[in-house]
Parts: sequence; structure tokens; C-alpha cells
Amino acid sequence: MPSLDIEVRFIKFIEEIHCSGKVEIKESWIITTSKVTSVETLWKIMHSRWEIENNAFHQLKTEWHLNHCFLHSSEGVETVLMFIIIAFNLMQLYFFRCIRNFREKHMLQIDIIEDIKDEIFIIEIGWNNPLFVMT
Repeated sequence: MPSLDIEVRFIKFIEEIHCSGKVEIKESWIITTSKVTSVETLWKIMHSRWEIENNAFHQLKTEWHLNHCFLHSSEGVETVLMFIIIAFNLMQLYFFRCIRNFREKHMLQIDIIEDIKDEIFIIEIGWNNPLFVMT
């Protein structure tokens, strides 16, 4: 790429995917400026990216209503987007750091969120906990 001041690496991965008796050839390309990152590490990064695309963005769109525009000014859209992402990251941090063996128990995040909402509903209805008494 002659217009760039830095050198780039083009790496082509060819994978064989075996599924139900069929073999599919998948070709992927990575362009990087790193000269020291190993090909194996770049391959892991590439596959992790797809996990983020398929899980995080899908969940943000379907469960966190990221596909809805709440405000129409550029500052408002950016602010709401940042709040949603902060809330999402805090929830993910809670799931994977505070709940022991979250992944191994095959717990659904939506079930935990529903349980939390139910507990908040119980507190609002009439649970006489001195920590929540309003004066």
C-alpha cells in the first residue's frame, strides 16, 4: 500500500470446517501493522471478534433495545449509547465475576435479570427492610 507511511501485514487464513459429513473451506484475511504479533494470536483475535459480534451486539440489540433511537440529537444519541454500554458492561461484570460458575451452570442472563426485577418489585410492594425505609 504505497500511500501509507507504515508497513502493513496481509495474512490469509484458510480453514477447513467439517460439519455433518461436509467439508467447507473458509478463507479469511487480516491486515495488521503489528510485526511482532504471532499468526496464532491474530487467529484467536479474529475468532474472538466474531464471538463479540454474535453475542454482545446481538444481546445489545435484542435485550437492551439498542436498535431504538431514544433521542435525535448527536449528543443525546451518544450519551444514551454510552449509558447503555456502561450498564451492559456492569451487568456482564456481575454475571461473570460475582456469580460463581456462571458459564458452567448454563444460566440464562435473562432469567437472572427477571429474578432481579422480581426482587425489586417485592421490595417496592411492601417489604419492610429498614435499609429501604423512606423518611
